[in-house]
Amino acid sequence: MAKIIKNSLGFDNDVFVYQDKDMFNYSIDTILLGNFVTLSKKTKKILDIGTNNGALAIFLSLRKNDLEIDAIEIQEKAIKLAKKNLDLNNLNKRINLIHDDFNDYYLKHNKMQLQKYDSIVCNPPFYKIDSTNRRKGSEDLYIATHEVKMNLEQLIKGSSKILKQKGYLNLVMPTERLVDIFELMRKYGFEPKKVQFIHPRINDKSNLVLVEGRYKAGWGTHFLPNIYLHTENSEKHEYRDETKKLYKPIIFKKEEENE
Repeated sequence: MAKIIKNSLGFDNDVFVYQDKDMFNYSIDTILLGNFVTLSKKTKKILDIGTNNGALAIFLSLRKNDLEIDAIEIQEKAIKLAKKNLDLNNLNKRINLIHDDFNDYYLKHNKMQLQKYDSIVCNPPFYKIDSTNRRKGSEDLYIATHEVKMNLEQLIKGSSKILKQKGYLNLVMPTERLVDIFELMRKYGFEPKKVQFIHPRINDKSNLVLVEGRYKAGWGTHFLPNIYLHTENSEKHEYRDETKKLYKPIIFKKEEENE
C-alpha cells in the first residue's frame, strides 16, 4: 500500500505536494536547482526531465508566472502522483505532463520539428549502475536514483537536440561527477557557464554541485560562492539563514534582469 504524505514545497510557503515514501522524494537539491536556473524575459518554454512527482516543475512555475513547462516522466506511478500535485496546486494549464521515455521523446520531438526549449532542467539519476551497492528500496526509487533508464550522456545528448541555440541546461549531481558533466557538455556543444558547490557544513567537503551549461555559447565558466547548508553545530540539523532564503522560490523580476 502506498505511503502518501503531504509536504510543504520549500520553506515558509503555502505550496504543498503529495509524496510516496516508497518512491523518490524531493529534497533540498531539488529546491536549490529550481532557484539556480537562469530566468530572463525570454525564458518561456522549459522542459523538466524526470519530473517524478512534479515538485521541481511546480517550484519553477512559482518563480515566473508566464513559464510553459513540459514535465516528462517514464514511471507510471510517478506521473499519476504528479497529476495529483498539479490538481492540488491548480497548475494543469501551466505544466504539461508527458508520460514517455526521454530517449524516445527527444527523437520524436526533433523529427517533428517541434518548438525547441529555452531551458531544460533535470535532477537526474545520480549513480552509475555499477557504482554503488544496491540498497534496500523499491524498484521505483532505484530507477529514479540510478542510470537504469537514462544515463548522463543520453540526457546531455538528447537535450542538445531540442534546445535553442544559447539555451540553458541545468543539472544537480554528486560533486564527484563534475568532470563527467564537463566532458559530456563539451562533447555535445554545451559550454559550462555557471557552477556552484553545495556543502553540508562549512568544514565539510562538497557533496553536490549545480551546473548550468549553455548550448552553442562562447567559452568561460563562472564559479559562484559555495552554498553551506547547515550551521557549524553538527549536533543540530539546522539550516543557515542563507539556506532558508534559497529554500523558497526566488521570484523573477524583470527590472532585476542582468543577462
